[in-house]
Amino acid sequence: MVRDLEVFFGVGMTIGTVTARSTFDCVKNVTFQNVTFYHPLKAIYIKQNPVYPKGTVLGPGEGGMISNINYLDIKINNPVWWNVYIGP
Repeated sequence: MVRDLEVFFGVGMTIGTVTARSTFDCVKNVTFQNVTFYHPLKAIYIKQNPVYPKGTVLGPGEGGMISNINYLDIKINNPVWWNVYIGP
């Protein structure tokens, strides 16, 4: 739980990066609550960016996952770039 924050000129409430390994990497069960942003580059930022060599085939239990991320009572004032950015 992350809550009751004022953020100025930040990169936001960021979740990630999940990388490829022989085990299953994950980020889960995170809540951001009552956060106010002022001029963020990105306010809400989720980045899953596994790096696999070309032609890689993942086996059972390999890779990564981001799940159960909650944002409650979020205020975003004058973002510089993106309000919400999801991607690598």
